[in-house]
Amino acid sequence: MENKSVRDTMFRHYFNGGHGSGMPNMRLLSLVNAIQGADHTDLNLLKINTLDGSFFSSLKNDVSCTLNGIYLMLIEHQSTINDNMPVRFLSYADELFKLHLQPFHEKIYKSRLIHLPTPEFHVFYDGKDTSFDHKILRLSDAFIAPGRNLELIVHCHNLNPGKSQKLKALCKPLDDYSKFSNKFKEYRKDNNSINDSVRMTIDYCRKNGIMTDYLTDNESEVINMFGFEWNEEEERKALIELGEERGITIGEKRGITIGEKRGEKRSTINSIRNLMKNRHWSAEEAMAAIGIEQSQYKQYLALL
Repeated sequence: MENKSVRDTMFRHYFNGGHGSGMPNMRLLSLVNAIQGADHTDLNLLKINTLDGSFFSSLKNDVSCTLNGIYLMLIEHQSTINDNMPVRFLSYADELFKLHLQPFHEKIYKSRLIHLPTPEFHVFYDGKDTSFDHKILRLSDAFIAPGRNLELIVHCHNLNPGKSQKLKALCKPLDDYSKFSNKFKEYRKDNNSINDSVRMTIDYCRKNGIMTDYLTDNESEVINMFGFEWNEEEERKALIELGEERGITIGEKRGITIGEKRGEKRSTINSIRNLMKNRHWSAEEAMAAIGIEQSQYKQYLALL
C-alpha cells in the first residue's frame, strides 16, 4: 500500500518513475549512465529501492537504485546545500544494506564474505549559489578529532545555468530539469506568484521542447509538487530570517539573561555573531550590548 504521508518532489517524481511505482524509467537510466560514464540501455539493470518511510523504517530519500546489482546509487535533490548530507547518506546506506542482507539472515555472522553493491552518493543542487560547479562533502569533516577509519564522500552537482555542463550534456533529462528549475527562478525574480511561475514555466518548456512528454502526462502533479516544494522552502527561509531578526533585536534592546532556559547559551552566541556580522562590531562590543558581564567574556570568546 502506498504511504500517503510521503509527498513527492518533482525531482523525485521525474527520475523515480513516480512515488510508489517502483519502476525505473529511461530518465533515471540516463542519469545513472551520466554519473557512471556508461551507456547502458537495458532498464532491467536498474532496481529501484528508494526509501519511502513505510513499513519498518521512517527514513525517506529522493532516489536510490542498484545498477546491475553492482552499484548502489543514492541521489538527492536540494535547493540548499546541507553540510550534514554525508551523515544522512550514511543512514540511508545503512538501511539499504540491511534490506540487501535480509535474504542472508544469519549468514552475516559466519566467516564467508557477503558481497555488497558499491555505493555512490550524489546531490543535485538548484539553489541560488553559483560559486561552484561541483563540490565534495566528506563525513570526516564532521569528526571532532581527525580520523581515517570511516569516510563517506558526497558529490554535489550545481544545476544553475552554465554549471555541470559535462553532466548535463551526457543526460538530457537532467539538462531539461535544470532548464525548468532555472526558468522558474527567473519568473519568481519578476515577482510572479509561485503558482503563476510554475504555470508559466510549463508553458515555456512546452514551447521549447523541454520535458514535453513528462509535462503532458503530469501537468497537474507538477503544479502541486513544485508549488508545494517552493512554498515550503520559502517558508523555511522566512522563518530562519525572522529568527535572526528577533535574535538581533533581543540582543540590542533587552539583552539575554544567561542560564534562564536550556540552550540559551547557544542563542547568546548566535546573537553575538549576528551583531558582529550585521553591525560590524567587535566581539567585546557585541557582548557589552547584550549585557554579558566582563568576567564572562573569555568564556564566550572561546566559543565564537
